Amino acid sequence: MRLGKILIPLTGSDSDLRCLHVGLDIAKRYGAYVECLFVNRNPTDALPVAGEALTGQIATELVNAVAEANKRQSANAKHAFLEAIKAAGIVEGSARAGGTQPEAHFIETMGDPGERTAVAARLADMTVFPIADFAYEIEPTLMEAQRPCLLIPETSSQQIGKKVMVAWDGGPEAARALSGALHLLEEAAEVTVVTAQNREMDAFAMEAMQTYLASHGITVRAKQVPLGGAPVGQVILAAAADLGADLLVMGAYGHSRIRELILGGATRYVIYNAKLAVMMVH
Repeated sequence: MRLGKILIPLTGSDSDLRCLHVGLDIAKRYGAYVECLFVNRNPTDALPVAGEALTGQIATELVNAVAEANKRQSANAKHAFLEAIKAAGIVEGSARAGGTQPEAHFIETMGDPGERTAVAARLADMTVFPIADFAYEIEPTLMEAQRPCLLIPETSSQQIGKKVMVAWDGGPEAARALSGALHLLEEAAEVTVVTAQNREMDAFAMEAMQTYLASHGITVRAKQVPLGGAPVGQVILAAAADLGADLLVMGAYGHSRIRELILGGATRYVIYNAKLAVMMVH
């Protein structure tokens, strides 16, 4: 299955190289085009709502500080990009119709980083993020783009997708995640579908899922793990660790985002605690 475009948002931070190494490795395996996006913050957005009360000098200093931060972070991001593509042996170039060799391109725009990234992610087969300290850095793209997001923790290996675990609950989010991960599942050496629940596994739904994957040439084994009294996210990550998986595939925000904010949920638990790469789709 053709993987055409991978998006890697860059911020000029240390985590850029982590995502570049994983994203470029996937691009080499599939001959994909990689777009690396840096979003400059609009300097005037730094002015508070009560900006009219600021003196001209303070307002100018705020705007200049943001402009300088943009310049510094953009330079860091571009340096990481050039270093990573050189190490990966990937040439710099724009996407071409019919192209079969991996290429990478660095682009810049200005605006709100979350909003601009979500816009770009809607037209990407995969967006690669670092697993950050705060879920809100990832959530805008998960929620608004509704496309596959690959989250990379510090502990992730550069090559992922050899042993894959799919967290399956039969819901539309899980089905979207499964479909979005087909590129990786087709190449995996081992795929295990895990259902985390106390009730008996739905045999009909599980058979339908296995038939779907078989139609793509993917053989899976099914496993059910009981929840007991533990949070779903904790059980999912424990199962992935037991299997030795290097990639977890799961749906995101099966419950409303507000409910997860208030009560917690599997999505947030995994984002904050995952030690392996995670592909999520809302």
